[in-house]
Amino acid sequence: MLELTVVMAIVIITTAISLPTVQSSLNAYRVNSAVSSVNGAILTTRYRALQNGYPFEITFTKSNSSYQVLSDINNVGTFAAVGNLEPFSTTNNLLGASTMTLVFHPGGLVQCPACSGAQIDAVGNISMTVTYLNVPTETITVSPYGRISVTP
Repeated sequence: MLELTVVMAIVIITTAISLPTVQSSLNAYRVNSAVSSVNGAILTTRYRALQNGYPFEITFTKSNSSYQVLSDINNVGTFAAVGNLEPFSTTNNLLGASTMTLVFHPGGLVQCPACSGAQIDAVGNISMTVTYLNVPTETITVSPYGRISVTP
């Protein structure tokens, strides 16, 4: 009985020690997964604009961690939804801004009409952040012509 008690104590202590590490790893996975999904959505939307020859827009929403793709088939500035609202993460409130809208033109130009000065630098790079709890913030930067880089 004493041996069983000692073994159970060792298992409980080991579990208690490893639990924060596992939780931290899961949080990092959530952030990395969201960054990958956002990158994929941006690239896909950009390619759609290039391929179809008319502007596309993608709007990311912080509150429900989702995005909506829209298109302007007539190129008049009026965008209509393409498909459904898509989640980029199962965890809400990962983005730094409440909403972020990127417009992709058929010539390759990327714009952010409603971005603040903190989201666009002097050369036109657009930045968005993804963060969750104690995981380091990831910054996704989109150049004016669609090059994407991620920095921790």
